[in-house]
Amino acid sequence: MEAWEKVLANDKDFQASVHAQVGCVLCHGGNADVEEMNEDGMNAAHEGVIRDPSNLTCGSCHKTIAEQNETSFHTTLAGMKNGLIARGGDFSEGSELAQDFDRHCNSCHTTCGQCHVSIPTSAGGGLTSGHEFKSPPKMKDNCITCHGARAGNEFMGSYEGVPADVHRTKGMQCSSCHGDEVHYSIGDAQTRYQTTSGPSCDDSGCHEDVLTNTEGNPQHEQHIGDLSCYVCHAVEYKGCYNCHASLDEDGEPVFTTEKAEMEFKIGLNPVSSSEIPAKYVVLRHIPVNTDLFAFYGDNLLPEFDNVPTWKYATPHNIQLHTPQNESCESCHGNADLFLTEKDIPEDEMGANQGVIVEEIPDPEW
Repeated sequence: MEAWEKVLANDKDFQASVHAQVGCVLCHGGNADVEEMNEDGMNAAHEGVIRDPSNLTCGSCHKTIAEQNETSFHTTLAGMKNGLIARGGDFSEGSELAQDFDRHCNSCHTTCGQCHVSIPTSAGGGLTSGHEFKSPPKMKDNCITCHGARAGNEFMGSYEGVPADVHRTKGMQCSSCHGDEVHYSIGDAQTRYQTTSGPSCDDSGCHEDVLTNTEGNPQHEQHIGDLSCYVCHAVEYKGCYNCHASLDEDGEPVFTTEKAEMEFKIGLNPVSSSEIPAKYVVLRHIPVNTDLFAFYGDNLLPEFDNVPTWKYATPHNIQLHTPQNESCESCHGNADLFLTEKDIPEDEMGANQGVIVEEIPDPEW
């Protein structure tokens, strides 16, 4: 077919949708008055066309969502930036780190269209179902293309020997738990765990009776309040180590991770609050280290030890029965489950003092 004969928006589902009724030009620009059906006509019709008009036009109809989304963690990546600022990172205008962040981290920044109609550009792009808009986004084509390295693969059971999350086996999607927080305006929150929009096991409408009805469940009666749900009900997940930002031989930004391995570690709660009061939580090593940005300059994170490299984790591989909840002895006295000094390299020891477990729970409790 000739280029002007290819129509990306001619499937019947899209033609019957609200978006089809407003016309292409309203969102994408261009010239709708061209009548010539040839290459010249195609070029004239597409003059001034905006390939991805999300940030310019979606708010015209979806004002509230667009305004909230503009300041969401999903759009601003503020959680990542705040983590680097806490380590002494300089994000003043024109600083080396600010430029590096834009060059690397913002490459994952998506638009409305890259969640609801196409695969994100960072994952190769391309429409997911013709020009049909999807609400919520498609789990495999949108959510997991960006969040697949850890959360997506855990949820789907893609790691050898690790089953899919029990919620996935029940047919749940990412949006089943995360729908409210995707567009949520963060306000003063520094991390997503400080917002009120994130999912919670006990107040989600699914397990609301866990805290109030422990009859017949001595494990819940004994441990609720001291342990996060994940301590007993998550299984192995992936941790990433020694990540570095640099440019490849073509000058394109790349991340390299020297080590990524399956692990399970329980540690002290680094984000203790009324919403997350547990003493013991699951921790994951995040892809940050002292020389993360060494390719661009020396000591760009001068206060590295301010924040742990083992962070509060919410793995996406929940199971009812797990190795650590088979019996009391499976956890109590089992030093391999807990984050101790032997798990920490010397240059990260200072950063993790607040989460290291110094005394393993006694098996004779």
